[in-house]
Amino acid sequence: MTQEASLMNRGFWNNRTEALPILNPLIALNSSSREALAQLGTIEPFKAPGDVEVATAFLRAAAKHIPAGTADESTAAALINPVADLVGKVAPICQPRSIISKSGILLAFANIYDRSISPRTYVFLHCALLAGQYRYAQRVIGEDWPRKGTTAESVLRYYLLRGMVHVGCDDFQMAIRCFWTVLSVPSDAVSAYVVDAWKKMVLAKCLLLQDSVPYQALVSPPSGSSNSLTRFLTPSNAPESATSDTAVLGISAYLDLAKACHAGRRQAFEKIRSDNVTLWGTDNNLGLVERLATDMEHRCIVHLASVYSTLPMAKVAATLGKSEVEAYNILGQVEGLNFKHTDGLVALEVENACALTADDATSLVKLSETIRRLDVSVAKSSKYQSIKVESGRPPRGVDDF
Repeated sequence: MTQEASLMNRGFWNNRTEALPILNPLIALNSSSREALAQLGTIEPFKAPGDVEVATAFLRAAAKHIPAGTADESTAAALINPVADLVGKVAPICQPRSIISKSGILLAFANIYDRSISPRTYVFLHCALLAGQYRYAQRVIGEDWPRKGTTAESVLRYYLLRGMVHVGCDDFQMAIRCFWTVLSVPSDAVSAYVVDAWKKMVLAKCLLLQDSVPYQALVSPPSGSSNSLTRFLTPSNAPESATSDTAVLGISAYLDLAKACHAGRRQAFEKIRSDNVTLWGTDNNLGLVERLATDMEHRCIVHLASVYSTLPMAKVAATLGKSEVEAYNILGQVEGLNFKHTDGLVALEVENACALTADDATSLVKLSETIRRLDVSVAKSSKYQSIKVESGRPPRGVDDF
């Protein structure tokens, strides 16, 4: 056993005096090296809590030497994937998150990003999420939709992380598609990836909620998903045990939240939200829930504007459960809302209040087709032709007939 290997076996990740003399020379090399990359891949598995300075140095060394392992697919799998696996484990302790961006690891992974699903692709997404570089990651991903993965777990992990990247970019449609893909992967048991994807999908769908969307469309898994997932998400009539899987994972809280959101019951929504703050935080969904709460407030304002043209500011504040100052600030945040506050009264007007819904658009398409057929029938009629010949012009209306 070499001296370096002996040092690594004595607690590499928690002892900078032993780890940095190994990593810093690798960082200082003039060019990337396969030998250095192979050495990084043989470092012992990460052991928490880990030293931030050691983790940062490892990211910098990995970023420096990853380009040397891209000669062919077999080389990439042998050299890059073990290093990528370690990167994914040490990156979370690098705080502040700007450390990850400055290390160069995102650029290194972006330069070797391909259409396969492997540790180097989903670890790139993981690091981008940790660094808050959502839009950069989305540009690297592009429109590709990889279908080939080394294992089912790698596919689940890739599309869960990719969906979270799209959420960070406010691209909820694409995020839902990614979460939908996770839920569609056949399995005999319900994994943590699947549960996490379902929760995030429900919240994303609630943010895109339209009036014509039924409640079941918000919470139901794909029609082709495994029976185990369908049974897991189907509420039972029996009382839920506090130790059952669905209770521990908080499935009912998400179902209740979606139901309150769908029904527009803001007070019920607020109670569910406040009662389950710990759950949202544990699931890393607190930001989505808070955003949905803001969205519910805005929908409430739009509903008031559709009913009243003018009403007391006190009523607006009472409806929102806020002070008048807070309610005034919320009015200014509602997209497409024009308002004027004078002497305790507020005049509300929603821009494009007559915007078409999906049902309206469908009705107009049908009406247009009916008119087109009517035009054809009229143009073919003998009466139309005779009037056209007699007057030298087509009939202009019913009176001409």
